[in-house]
Amino acid sequence: MSPRFVDREEKIKTIARAALELFSQRGFAATSVGQIAKAAGIGKGTIYEYFDTKADIFVAAILEWMQHIEKNMRKKLDQIEDPIQRLYEFAKMNMELVEPIDPAMARLSVDVLQHTLLQDGALNTRRYLIKEVHTGLRQILVDILLDGISKGVFRPAIARDAEKFAINLLGYLDGISLHYLMSENYFDFHEQIDFTLEGIIRMISVHPASNGDQALKPSAFGSFD
Repeated sequence: MSPRFVDREEKIKTIARAALELFSQRGFAATSVGQIAKAAGIGKGTIYEYFDTKADIFVAAILEWMQHIEKNMRKKLDQIEDPIQRLYEFAKMNMELVEPIDPAMARLSVDVLQHTLLQDGALNTRRYLIKEVHTGLRQILVDILLDGISKGVFRPAIARDAEKFAINLLGYLDGISLHYLMSENYFDFHEQIDFTLEGIIRMISVHPASNGDQALKPSAFGSFD
């Protein structure tokens, strides 16, 4: 009987997904390699045929998570025709990573930040991987802008600075999310992002609405389920 073929890439994904579930529930520090192996349905020794350390598993799990987020984001945004509503939806999906209604996502977000910034963090020497993830998100924003220009919604002049716009908006969303996580009950998360997006949309729109015009808010954050 010939030995069963093992798809190495698929096995890595299986372990990464099992680890992601545990990291989101317990955090990196409280999750052991043995627990990951059990969740993946394999022996602990088998884990080391695919990963050298728990940090390597963490990196794979986070990349799997980020790729899943980007894939779902693209799928959902592709169903929305209005470029302005797509910008709001993009912001909403970013907010969901740190919302207190989903502590698992918030825990993962904090773990990613910690392991990216701290010198001994699992992602510190592999920040290029985070850069690759952000490249995908930036492209989504650039695509929204160019689509808005083609539909006559956004000013053509912004095309030359679309990449800068995307970088700045992502930087704002990352920053306000971190501020929110560090400042419990200090401000209304939805309200602040709503306020900023209204100003941005007025700035880039061909026909900016007047103050208070609800057409600027196709998906008001306060109405999110």
